[in-house]
Amino acid sequence: MVQPTPAQRMEHVIRTYIQACNDADAEAIAASFCPDAVHYFPSRLKWSGAATIGSNFAQRVREQGHCWTVDQLLIDGDRCAAALEWTRFDRQQAQIVRGVDWFVFEPQAWRIQEVRPYTAAPVQPDMARQEFLDFAYAGRGYPTTFPAEQTRGEA
Repeated sequence: MVQPTPAQRMEHVIRTYIQACNDADAEAIAASFCPDAVHYFPSRLKWSGAATIGSNFAQRVREQGHCWTVDQLLIDGDRCAAALEWTRFDRQQAQIVRGVDWFVFEPQAWRIQEVRPYTAAPVQPDMARQEFLDFAYAGRGYPTTFPAEQTRGEA
């Protein structure tokens, strides 16, 4: 029997996770994640732990009528990472939101270790830093200060 590739495994987990979210199935959502997984958010504190992520999403779907589609998937098996472009339908607010989730996978179990969602939303001019709360940007090598000004004509 041919074993699935890392990319096929990650795609299966992501599609299973989205379906579990749409079904408000907390156990199935949690099963897609490592026990100590983290789900970050742009405007609120992260959710830590598979059980917390599962119960919080299931509750949201039941209370707010959210559901998601898998619009596009880009998967990098070598890096154990994937990007999902999605559409969220919010029945309660009669709203459609589009965005992208960045997934990091645990390579031995092929479960989600981390999710970072980015939504197609307008920039908030009154906020100096528009980024995830509780995310170690500097520790992961992301820029955290403005780059030095370049002279015109420099590349």
